Amino acid sequence: MDKPAFQFLDLRGKTLLLTGMTRGIGRAMLPGLLAQGLRVLAVSRGIAAMEAIREEIGADPSRLILRDCDLGDPDAVESTGRWLLEETGPIDGVLHNAAIDPRKTMEDGDQAHWLNVFQVNLFSAVSLTRHILPRLRESTQGRIIFTGSVVFELGTAFLTTYAASKGAVVGLTHSLAHELKGSGITVNCVAPGAIEVEKENLNEELNQKVIDWQSIPRRLNANDILAPVCFLLSGASGGITAQTLTVDGGLIHPIADGVVQGRWLEEEK
Repeated sequence: MDKPAFQFLDLRGKTLLLTGMTRGIGRAMLPGLLAQGLRVLAVSRGIAAMEAIREEIGADPSRLILRDCDLGDPDAVESTGRWLLEETGPIDGVLHNAAIDPRKTMEDGDQAHWLNVFQVNLFSAVSLTRHILPRLRESTQGRIIFTGSVVFELGTAFLTTYAASKGAVVGLTHSLAHELKGSGITVNCVAPGAIEVEKENLNEELNQKVIDWQSIPRRLNANDILAPVCFLLSGASGGITAQTLTVDGGLIHPIADGVVQGRWLEEEK
């Protein structure tokens, strides 16, 4: 990912909790977050992979602090929550980025499958947020950012569990923002569309299909998520809370596509 061309100066020296740093959008955004001057508390699974990434990007261990935690394990999440509250010092913001999206049919998605997806995508974020709220209340710029998905709005076959969990995240965003009224803490959600990371590094034909579904004629990358995330972490967004910001390149429903509408327009002429 290219070095970001923007700088939010008030993020320098702030501490951000980031979940999910070893792959996908979290891994891709990590250098850009550090480039803003943030101190990052990274919570993810697999300490060896985390340490390798820290070495690869040349991050100072004092500015990229690692915590090995399986977010699918409620006990591990509770332990990490206590560690964050008691041992890490100030926390100014949290970006709940970690998520899983295993595909299953409704018939094959048993209770264990649903509980696992909701544990990683929702319950872990709730638990960590509960633990660090005292730290966020102490900050002059407390920020909570959840990660949603356009899948919640669009619906996607075989991703019913994932879509339901992301819908719950949106509801959590709106209600928690109102509950924290007067605290100075803002709560928002960023909902990515099809972001080009290793999991979605498609072949040329499929990449073109994705582009054709968008109003912006290129594949989106992690910088397209990094910019709104940094904005929502900064003081520039102080008047924004209880909102979901969709970053999907303007996904087009087939009926709304100008190609389809253009045919009807020609017929009406």
